[in-house]
Amino acid sequence: MAGISGAPALAQGLAVAAEFAVYASPVGSVTANDKEMLMLASCRTALVFTTFATMLAPMSLLAQTVMQEHRIKSSVDDAIELYVRERLPDGVSPADMSEAVLFVHGATYPGISFDTDLADGKSWMDHTAEAGFATYYLDQRGYGNSTRPEVMAQPSEDNAPFARAETVIDDMEGVIDFIRERTGVDRVNLVGWSWGTVTSGMYTARNDEKVDRLVLFAPVYSHRNQNWTSSLADANDPGKLADVGAYRTVNREQADQRWANQIPPEALEQWRDRAVFDRWFDEMLAMEPAEDSDVVKAPNGVLVDLWEIFNARPIYEASRISVPTLVIRGDDDPTATDADARGLFAELAAEEKRYVVIGEGSHFLNLEKHAPQLFAETLLFLDGGEGQP
Repeated sequence: MAGISGAPALAQGLAVAAEFAVYASPVGSVTANDKEMLMLASCRTALVFTTFATMLAPMSLLAQTVMQEHRIKSSVDDAIELYVRERLPDGVSPADMSEAVLFVHGATYPGISFDTDLADGKSWMDHTAEAGFATYYLDQRGYGNSTRPEVMAQPSEDNAPFARAETVIDDMEGVIDFIRERTGVDRVNLVGWSWGTVTSGMYTARNDEKVDRLVLFAPVYSHRNQNWTSSLADANDPGKLADVGAYRTVNREQADQRWANQIPPEALEQWRDRAVFDRWFDEMLAMEPAEDSDVVKAPNGVLVDLWEIFNARPIYEASRISVPTLVIRGDDDPTATDADARGLFAELAAEEKRYVVIGEGSHFLNLEKHAPQLFAETLLFLDGGEGQP
């Protein structure tokens, strides 16, 4: 259980209340038996909400979180410093926390994706810290606020791709050890998104003694995805990865279009808050070293990884993961497909594992209207809950 909160229990309680609330809106005539059922339901609902008040009392103490920034030297390269952001409940020290979570970003966008405020004014990190977890994200080398290697200041085509998963998991080792030392926990929970499921999965497969629970959100593992391979292939040799260079750039319009293309046009405004998109992209632009930059830069080592993955050649062994694992994705995600997620799930050696699909969600579900479902499912799993039957 998380050190200071019962947020997952609250989520379960809300589900129970929703079930009982059906009785509060009967349709048609009301019989004597109906009245008896309504009275019983009212008593039960009152009991449920009284329980909520009890649970909410300690949570009110955690209504605010405090952010602190750290820079951690890579354990394998003294020239690289990794940016780490920490969120804790206000007035609580890291040593007071009994559970820690590290969020690990994907292929293109840095860790701020986990700490961008949504419509309710809170980020995924806020929700996690309020639930009693010491909460962190890191920017991998070449991303966000971490060290940008010199090749990122040179023309991309002049250098080879860098920052593949095999490299960055060594950087992650130092960050995880920093979190363990700072909080006193033996094992850290990992939450990876997209390519972050590859780095988190690879790290866990080789270091499960340092990982408590693993969340693989929008995972990519080993599945033929022609949309991706056709975009990465050499024009003259489709069986070969193109010369992609050291890094790539993404501007606001490209980021907007990629996301919007995953949502039915008629539902775009319902699924996604434009203000959230703009806030998210503005924060990423502010991290770019060049003044007044209008693009986000990202290393291309990930494209080498994805070329293998989307040609059904996994780059780590899920069968070596024995810690409890949650696989979770949005139902409309064209990158993290159902077939790939099921294949990954089948490979996991964990005795405790779950596969959850959230409807009306894209690859960017964590920033969309159904993000609260993602947060609740993740917290329930991290807290050791079994979910609803």
